[in-house]
Amino acid sequence: MGRVLACLGLASLLLLTIPASAQANDFDLQKVEASVYKIFATPKGSTGTGFLVSGQRTVVTNFHVIEKNTEFMVIYRDGREVQVAAARVIGFKPGLDLAILRVDKDLPGKPLAIGDYEPEKLSNVVTVGFPAAADDAVKGRPLTVPEVLRRLKDPAALDPTVTSGVVSRMTSAESPTLNARTVQHNAAINPGNSGGPLFDKCGNVMGVNTLVALNSQGLFFSIHASEVVRILREYGIDYAWVQRPCVATSATGGAMMMIPLVIGMSAALALAALVFALKSGANLGGLSQYVSRLSGRAPSPRRHDDRDREPPATPRSARQQVDWAKSGANFALQSTTGGNSFAIEGGRVLVVGRGHKAQIVIDDDTVSSMHARLQLSSAGDRLTISDLGSSNGTYVNASRITTAQAQLGDVIRFGTAEFKLMSGGSGSSADAGPRRSGVPDNGWMLSGFDPAGRAVQFELRPMVENGSAGEATTSWVFGRDRNRAQFVIDDSSVSGAHAEITYVPNQGLTLRDLGSTNGTRVDGEVLGNRTVSLNEMGQEITFGAAKLRLSRLV
Repeated sequence: MGRVLACLGLASLLLLTIPASAQANDFDLQKVEASVYKIFATPKGSTGTGFLVSGQRTVVTNFHVIEKNTEFMVIYRDGREVQVAAARVIGFKPGLDLAILRVDKDLPGKPLAIGDYEPEKLSNVVTVGFPAAADDAVKGRPLTVPEVLRRLKDPAALDPTVTSGVVSRMTSAESPTLNARTVQHNAAINPGNSGGPLFDKCGNVMGVNTLVALNSQGLFFSIHASEVVRILREYGIDYAWVQRPCVATSATGGAMMMIPLVIGMSAALALAALVFALKSGANLGGLSQYVSRLSGRAPSPRRHDDRDREPPATPRSARQQVDWAKSGANFALQSTTGGNSFAIEGGRVLVVGRGHKAQIVIDDDTVSSMHARLQLSSAGDRLTISDLGSSNGTYVNASRITTAQAQLGDVIRFGTAEFKLMSGGSGSSADAGPRRSGVPDNGWMLSGFDPAGRAVQFELRPMVENGSAGEATTSWVFGRDRNRAQFVIDDSSVSGAHAEITYVPNQGLTLRDLGSTNGTRVDGEVLGNRTVSLNEMGQEITFGAAKLRLSRLV
């Protein structure tokens, strides 16, 4: 037994000799610094920060940096020389406070990858930018534009300021000037940081630095990377991106490589010691049940009550292949990536997860074993979704939820597994009886793509009046605010409550604008204050910049 303990002690000693630095996560500033630039705009003399996002000439910054200006300069250091490149605005979204610049010559650095994922609280973040106060504090505030330009040509003025912190929470900014998903963190930013990148520990852009909370400490906000992805897709700009949380490797890569080697050596030494002790007839005491397995002898059977036994897991493939179109279910989760769909029936409680105890099993590493709970009301008209403390969150229309109600057309995400809530196939319309003149069999559908390129699909099904066969007058509000709109279009061009479609029995559909900022159009014609009748097929309806087409449900 002494030899066994000696070998195990040696293994433990080897593990303790792994350098502590091997477990450190080091942000590599040198890999990203060349891709971050100073932005200067006139005639207002606005200064900010931008970063390379595509090719060698496309830069992202904040809209408020370029707002009310006509000339734009991207200033950077090329070796020891300071260069100034003219730029033009090729796209912007005031509601997201984002703008895209195209520079007239190649810039140094490489396009930065966009980290389009939801960061966990206390995740490490780093800001890189050019806060004006950093130079003003030691050199005084410049009073004229020529003085600003002279100062910017000083290489020392282009030494970026770097701060670090952690993610405090994910939230949404909702105001007349900004409506976007944001990352709240405590990595200090100041005027001049605007438009600069918020990095995760692997150097992916997690956000765009935008806001500082007034009269507070440690409250800073960056536009989330998903909003950057949205504007880049809308303008057809290529970009690099990652969808999973970063796992950084240490600069001491050799030490990291030693970990599996040492673990393997330790296991081999322990195994050799046990086998040697077994052959020597040593008294192994409590280790005997494990030695019997290692030596090929069956262990003694253990008695236990059947109630403690875990039920055998149903094969995932058997539970995932649900033909929801024939199930008669009220709702269905339809994968947006072409994967399996799942039926949801009224009155049932279903657990979504990766583990075998879940009724809806999603084989995705970002989905927790017991991820979320779905409960459809007995009437089959209301779906409640509750997160079960998952690691990567549950989302309804891009908003992380604890408990929320979902409706047809909503996009529901578990981790990164995304589904659209659809009608469950045969549905209640099968019992509606023969079709009557002027009354639809099932209703209508509005489908198309939002400005970010995401599929949008809404089903307009008239309500049944007092349980009879006839439909009641039914209205649906379309907008960005889920508290006011039944059908949510998550784009800054769409107002909170943008427009309303109404069904009147035996008359059909009408459409009216609800005083939206960017207007509603039918086949390209602005609606204004009019209420118009809609045809049943083919009309194009535009809410802000989101274009959808009307069709019949059959």
